[in-house]
Amino acid sequence: MSHHISAADAVGRRRRLLALFAAVGAVLIVLVIIALYSMHRVDRMVATNLVQIDALTTMADNARVAQVSFKTQVQEWKNTLLRGHDTVDLESYHSAFIAKRDEVHERLSALAIEAKGLDVTAEKMTRLDALEVARQNLDGAYDRAFAGFRPDDPLSFRAVDREMRSLDRPINEGFDELVASFKSFADERRTSLRIEIEQAIAGMRSSIYVLLVVGLVVLLVAAFVGMRDTRTA
Repeated sequence: MSHHISAADAVGRRRRLLALFAAVGAVLIVLVIIALYSMHRVDRMVATNLVQIDALTTMADNARVAQVSFKTQVQEWKNTLLRGHDTVDLESYHSAFIAKRDEVHERLSALAIEAKGLDVTAEKMTRLDALEVARQNLDGAYDRAFAGFRPDDPLSFRAVDREMRSLDRPINEGFDELVASFKSFADERRTSLRIEIEQAIAGMRSSIYVLLVVGLVVLLVAAFVGMRDTRTA
């Protein structure tokens, strides 16, 4: 009878140990899943922030490129007046002016789309819209001046030059303000995104350390319980 009881006790101990090991395994699996999910979430956030950082850099650069294109447009206008002495040259230089003018418009339109996608403040968007309106008004003035320009008449050159002189200066100043404003926004936003990345990585490290400690404690408790059960056999 005592032999039968000992065998039953042995079976019970094995079952308890198996149950203990299964519970420990389940806990460790859960801890691993939590760690993997935490790393995946941080990795996804880091990837998203890096994309935004690149987009902010591109937006700030595009604002500067738009300004350079505008300055080139102004130079093409001067070339039209100074070098368009005959019909062929006049058409060539004026076509270059029109092409550069269209390029400025396209760049500002693309910049507006980029800015909206990056949640640029309403104040900066208003500044961009005002700049585009002022630029379009200047384009109208260019067209009116060109319509009255006579390349074979020196007095016509002087009259057109006098009419258009310095009209581009407020636009260029507006570009200066826009470029500085967009650069400031991009710099501040990039700094904020980098801080978010650093904080997320630090939080992930802390979580993993906690999970490692919990896993170690679970293993030690399981080992202690297993040893005690064995000694009482």
